Amino acid sequence: MITINVEKEVDKVKNYLDKKTAWNYGYIRYSIFRKMIVHITGHNKLYFIRKIFLKMIELNLFIKKKTNKRSYMYKYKNPNEMKVENKSVTITF
Repeated sequence: MITINVEKEVDKVKNYLDKKTAWNYGYIRYSIFRKMIVHITGHNKLYFIRKIFLKMIELNLFIKKKTNKRSYMYKYKNPNEMKVENKSVTITF
């Protein structure tokens, strides 16, 4: 049985996407990211590829946008951007 270290593979993919400035690609489909992950890691099993991608989503490395159909587009977040949180206070009398 083949096992992989998901955290190590996520770090590999994250470093590659940072070097390629993947945030400039805009919103792209999962299938494109899948091909990139296969290229970077060398794994061909879709189970492992999906596991790596889901771990990256869990770490909030992507912005997810729903399309007209029942699918999503993903954009890799720029790690150099400031993390701005909008906090609003609503006061009612």
